[in-house]
Amino acid sequence: MDAYKNIIAGSIAGTTEAIITWPTENIKTQMQFKNSNAGFIQTAKLIHQTGGSKEFFRGITPVLAFNIPKVASRFYSFDIAKKSLNNHNINGNLATISAGLFAGFIESTLVTVPSETIKTKLIKNNKLSVRNVVKMEGLRGLYQGYLPTLGRQSLNQASRFLFYQHYKDMITKKNGEFSSTHSFIGGVGAGVFSVAVSTPMDVAKTQMQEGKPANISQIFKDIYAKNGIKGFWRGSLARLLRVAPGQGVMFLTYDGVSKFIDKIKYS
Repeated sequence: MDAYKNIIAGSIAGTTEAIITWPTENIKTQMQFKNSNAGFIQTAKLIHQTGGSKEFFRGITPVLAFNIPKVASRFYSFDIAKKSLNNHNINGNLATISAGLFAGFIESTLVTVPSETIKTKLIKNNKLSVRNVVKMEGLRGLYQGYLPTLGRQSLNQASRFLFYQHYKDMITKKNGEFSSTHSFIGGVGAGVFSVAVSTPMDVAKTQMQEGKPANISQIFKDIYAKNGIKGFWRGSLARLLRVAPGQGVMFLTYDGVSKFIDKIKYS
């Protein structure tokens, strides 16, 4: 039953989060392209001029299609890894971080890399369709940017689960309960923490996926040469505006659906 709960709750949470926050994901991606120097507002205006309001949702189709297995695999693999570590007397921060890294690895390898490659190319060229990208790239091409995506997702999940678990333990110890409001606030905090930690990998991922295959070390050199250290956090405001509320929605929805399933289970 726990496996089904992770899959159902994770799927609903991921779909809800993607739909609500996608416009800022689109803006963030375009700000991170190699030749982009536009700020947040200017990028938003350019997107609207290109195709109106609907253009902000360009690239969401493959993400929604992959979102159910992505988020379900994230929560399921995290839960399985943490239980296994606990059974081997590995607990606390080490268990949470290790399980988060494992969840990021599973999520990236199975789902995130191909969906992110398709998404990035659709946003880069609005004349392409999902079919065009898949046909043009082939299976191997869909795994462009695997290493930075793996790094980003692993850092994301390790930092988010770590922050959220500490926050949940603190609130539960203080109040004796953990409400829906707490779930949302904890998710927002986890999102902010993960953006600070993983944005350099996100910038590298976008630039590796927007065009032809590129070497990751060269991508890092190019980013530094163009904008210095701050270049590794390009688009971080747009990413923060997506990830912070998105993770609030994610954990709120996941906890809410999990509680509902538990009620059915024990009723």
